[in-house]
Parts: sequence; structure tokens; C-alpha cells
Amino acid sequence: MLTMFNAFTNEIDDTEIAVEEITTQLKDKKLGKNTIGIIACYFEFVENGTITALCNALPFDVIGCAVQGSAVNEGGGMEQLSLTVLTSDKITFTSAISEPLHPENFDNAVENVYNEVANSAPNPSLIFLLGPITTDISGHSILKKLDQLSNGLPIFGTLSNDTSLKYESSYVFKNNEQHLRKMILLFVNGDIKPRFYTTAITARNILRQSAVVTESSDYLVKKINDMPVTEYFKSIGVQTSKLAAVSMLPLLVDFDDGTVPAAYSMYDISENGAYCGGAIPVGAFIAFAEIDYNSVIETAETTLKSALDDIEKNGANGMIAIPCLTRSLVLIPNIDDEIKKTLEIVGNRIPFILIYSGGEICPTYNKQHEIVNRFHNLTYTIMVF
Repeated sequence: MLTMFNAFTNEIDDTEIAVEEITTQLKDKKLGKNTIGIIACYFEFVENGTITALCNALPFDVIGCAVQGSAVNEGGGMEQLSLTVLTSDKITFTSAISEPLHPENFDNAVENVYNEVANSAPNPSLIFLLGPITTDISGHSILKKLDQLSNGLPIFGTLSNDTSLKYESSYVFKNNEQHLRKMILLFVNGDIKPRFYTTAITARNILRQSAVVTESSDYLVKKINDMPVTEYFKSIGVQTSKLAAVSMLPLLVDFDDGTVPAAYSMYDISENGAYCGGAIPVGAFIAFAEIDYNSVIETAETTLKSALDDIEKNGANGMIAIPCLTRSLVLIPNIDDEIKKTLEIVGNRIPFILIYSGGEICPTYNKQHEIVNRFHNLTYTIMVF
């Protein structure tokens, strides 16, 4: 049996009050033999010492990351600290934090932290990842490496984020250790059966032009329909010199394997090709899409309905929703409308936490209904367990 319960605070200015609010909400909760806390919080909670004080006050291990926007059943907001607690007598939670990740040590750093957890807790039912967001290491690369190490075990999680353009406050933390370039792995071992849901773009927001990737290298798309990327874009009237405009036209990628199409932003376009948020293999079908207010709200509703229908039929102990932070930016000036819609739909039907993401990591299912780990952009992802 796994139990999930939550606490939250919006008190940024006074650390003592913030810690008291959280501990008061938890004081009557019963803990099992094994417990882990997962925090999503606005970055100022890290920088003003609240996270350190809170971790010292809690009687269990805590992992977490800085985010712009989070929620639990009782409330949500863009500058909130949200804590979810997972506890069980039989299910175990084993976590570790890596050394700082840099391109030159990337493979070894990821292998080391993976092996540290795997040696203590082999054969997990789920790997939960809290990763750093940086300009020189992609979330796709982290996921690809972990997928290889784990032989395809389900991996779910997020990249940290903040309000800066250079990720200067996108912390990850484990207890009192906080860092901008470290990653955290949590292995969940025991009788849980996680299920996953993703929705990116509404059907009406998928543009008609479709094409085939004919040359690529991981997340660099070099040719589309046998044309260099810049020439292909020109052929359909897209001005690649205006990167900001192009980046708001995400690629919807059909991998032709039965998995739900994935949405990827284009982070840079040059004569070399288009650098995308995830790997796009040769032979994948792509189409441009648009993301707007209605698409954000409707895809949130669609994903939540699918997850809640599953919960009603098959039961579950909790739910973690991880939507892309860019979705909230599309909603400006009503930036928290997706949080409000989520709270309205979920209510008290099941304990849940929402964590806005700098990169969504969520498995999908192929034609054989087998797990395929995938990195996403602009997507509303859910795990129920």
C-alpha cells in the first residue's frame, strides 16, 4: 500500500512561517516505514534558506527542484512551494544526487549516480528523475543515457526551471544539498504499476504541411524531404531568420511506431539544420503545429480526463502532473489558468501534485503497448500510480 499526501505554502518572505505552515499540515499524517518527500518550489525558497530549514524540520529524505509554478489539491500558484509525501511499509524509495554534469564528464557522472542507486535498490518499478536545465546538456541526452543504463525501465520526471534566461536559479536539491548542474534519481521498488498519459497539441492546431525527416543526427534535423532544413522552411514560407517566430511553431513528430506523436520546440536553426528538443530519427513524419490558449487548456483537460477515467476504473494511490512551463507563458496574462483548470478538474478525487517543467520526461506506449521512454516539449504529462 502506498499513501500520498500534500502540503504547501506561499510564504516566501518569512522562513519560519513557511516551515510552520508545512509542518502543521503534516502533523496528523501517519508515515509508513519508508517515506520520501518531493518538493517543487519557486527558486526564492531555495535562495532564502526555506528549503534548508524545511529539510531539517522533516523526518524523512526530501528531493526537489526549483520551478515556476506548482500545485497540490489544496491550491496552486506560480510562486508556491508544493510538497508531496509518498509513504509505505512495503514500497521503498532510494535516491541519490549526482556530481555536477558537464559535457566532458557527462557519461561517467550519469553512470555513477545510476549505479549508486541501482546497487542499493536493483530492479525498480519506476525511476523518477529531477534533472538540471542547462545550455550545453539536453534533457534528451540525460534520458537517452538513463534509458540505456536501465534497459528501458519506465522513467518519469522533469527538468528544473526559473524566471531567468540563463537558468541562473534552476536548482535541484536533495535534503540540504542544492546545485544548478546536478541530477537526482529516485528508484521506487515494490508493487506499483505506473501508467502514463501525454497530450501536446489539439488536432485543429496541427498545420496541414507534413514531411519526412531524411537526414538527422540525434536532435539535429539536417534534411527534410531531401532538402536542407533552411531550404525546406523557405519552400513552405517560413522565415528561419526569425527564430522567435519559428520557435512558436513546434514540430509534431510521428515516430511511426504506435506511440503518441511528440511535440518538440526548435531551439536553433542554421545552415547545419534545426536543433530540436528531442531526437528525431530518419523516417519520422513531422508537421508544424501552433500552440495557443485554447490548445493549452483543452489538452490539459484531455490528459486529465484520460488519467481520471483510468483511476476510476482501475484505482490508484496518487497522480503527478508535469506540464511544460511554456504552456503557462502562452496563457499570458492569465498565466495560472492551466493550474486553475487542473484544480477544478481533479478536485479531491485523488492526491496529486502539478510541477511545471523545463522539459517533460514521460513514457509512451508503442503498438505492442510496451513502454517507450521519451522526452517532450510543450506537453501535458501525467503519471498515475
